[in-house]
Amino acid sequence: MLSQDERTCLQLFRLTKDEKDETYEWYKNRVEDRVEGTCQWFLQHGNFKNWLRQDSGLLLVSADPGCGKSVLAKYLIDVELPRSSTICYFFFKDQDQNTLKQAFCALLHQLFTEKPSLIRHAMPEYSNNGPNFVKITTSLWKILGNVAQDPETGPVIFVLDALDECNESDFRDLIRMLKQLFHKDQRQLNETKFLVTSRPYEHIVSEFRELVDAFPHIHIPGEESSETISQEVNLVIESRVEKLAKEKNLKAEIKDHLKQRLLEIPHRTYLWVYLVFDFLKSDVFKKTRRGIDSTIDTLPESVNQAYEGILSRSKDQEIVRKALSIILVAKRPLTLAEMNLALNVDASTRSLEDLDLEAEDDFEKSLRNWCGLFVSIFHRKIYFLHQTAREFLLPKLALSSMPPSRWNGSIALQQGHFVLAEICVVYL
Repeated sequence: MLSQDERTCLQLFRLTKDEKDETYEWYKNRVEDRVEGTCQWFLQHGNFKNWLRQDSGLLLVSADPGCGKSVLAKYLIDVELPRSSTICYFFFKDQDQNTLKQAFCALLHQLFTEKPSLIRHAMPEYSNNGPNFVKITTSLWKILGNVAQDPETGPVIFVLDALDECNESDFRDLIRMLKQLFHKDQRQLNETKFLVTSRPYEHIVSEFRELVDAFPHIHIPGEESSETISQEVNLVIESRVEKLAKEKNLKAEIKDHLKQRLLEIPHRTYLWVYLVFDFLKSDVFKKTRRGIDSTIDTLPESVNQAYEGILSRSKDQEIVRKALSIILVAKRPLTLAEMNLALNVDASTRSLEDLDLEAEDDFEKSLRNWCGLFVSIFHRKIYFLHQTAREFLLPKLALSSMPPSRWNGSIALQQGHFVLAEICVVYL
């Protein structure tokens, strides 16, 4: 039974924002569920099996954008990781849930909720620093390290998804902390394991090099370089075709032809499939074999082409560019109310009475109509659909080899900051 102080301390680890359910559970549950039959190759991978058999250790899982890292992480957490272990997780999200303080608080809250007696490891820091100890990264890591060395903790698996979206300085601190943790006598760690997913950025892989050399690493290959991944992408396509056929009332012959044509397209990723089916869902195509062929010929061949198509369809390019510039440089995701205000402020604005603001629900529909699938809205906050959408907008170092584009590489950070600064100055 926990004392009143211990119960108060435990609740400090439960971080939420704006009195809404933006918790670690919410960030995991917003990730799509895997399609039946996918992720099986990973479960059979030798490095994953070896990692499971170890008492302690780290497994780094890397993959290119849109290859299903987060879907895999969610599936492992919810279904496949051994229930004999306490499973704690955190999904990093750029600009929103991207600090070590948030990650450590989430991991510790899950662990203490599952095993309340372990809260004793947090009490010295609570006594010394008061409620603000949850804002001190070193204090949180110290607690986590002490818990890992307590035999009463038992087997624990910590899952950190999308490490590449972690704040850069925090990322370096985490690598340093993990190195310190796993350089200890492994017997002191009891049964503590980490599974980390990330893009294979060179600076991340190189930072992990020392740990990767000591512990297993799995790279999820692109569809074009792996028959197994290709087969799993096929399963996703087949599932989405079945759903689309019901929505559009396609006859079996037309459904099968659509499926066959999509399966023939090379170099696909899960993200590409998601975007392409948004095109198919909104497109009014002729329900014949020729109609299908004509539609397939106009589909984007890559994620970037899909993004270009989404933004080019908008009838109000100026307001879309303004909205995307704001999302690109904002320090945190804007709410619908904030974006509604920002898009209506301009140099002619003299007072709030000058603003022609829609009701929030109507503005949400307008924003979706302007930006399409390029942005997503969760809990009244506005995000890019995927980290690749942000990268799509930013200028590239070398554009000479790229085909002409209205949107790809079209918004520099300096431009975005100018747009947002002008809005702030006029508003003030």
